[in-house]
Amino acid sequence: MPGPGRPDPRGQSKITMQSISIRYDPPVNGWIRLFLHIGVHHVVIDASDVPNNPVQELMDALDSIASGRKATVWWNLEPDGYFMHFEPKNDRIDFCLEFSSNSDVRHSHPVVTAQGTPAEILLPFWRFLRDFQSRDYPEMHWPEVCYQRVSTIKDNILRER
Repeated sequence: MPGPGRPDPRGQSKITMQSISIRYDPPVNGWIRLFLHIGVHHVVIDASDVPNNPVQELMDALDSIASGRKATVWWNLEPDGYFMHFEPKNDRIDFCLEFSSNSDVRHSHPVVTAQGTPAEILLPFWRFLRDFQSRDYPEMHWPEVCYQRVSTIKDNILRER
């Protein structure tokens, strides 16, 4: 049954770039609710900051993918999980969101995929990080994120390939 933190059982859809948008509710006591919109697909992710900080992982992933290396981010739902995979392919980025019971990436299945330019795929995630940074949430609600390379990451996303 689809719902918060659960994929639509009808399976995966592939998007050849439409728009990606990300909204979120403010984190509370180590939990954050993301609203991920990719084309006509909407996924709600209720993620924990234990045992990892997925916002920090997203920052690190964008740094890697903007530099030409593939990356994955784990959003832990306790016990289930979503995995965001980013992979460079020439002048394009492949994005795949997978769901896994018990957060076991070996048993995950695709929910939605998208292909697009680095700006089309990566900038919405970068904008989410900048907005999150601007809120400066207290440690009791979300652990610290290192934003030191955030400007460099945007420059790398936008540079010609």
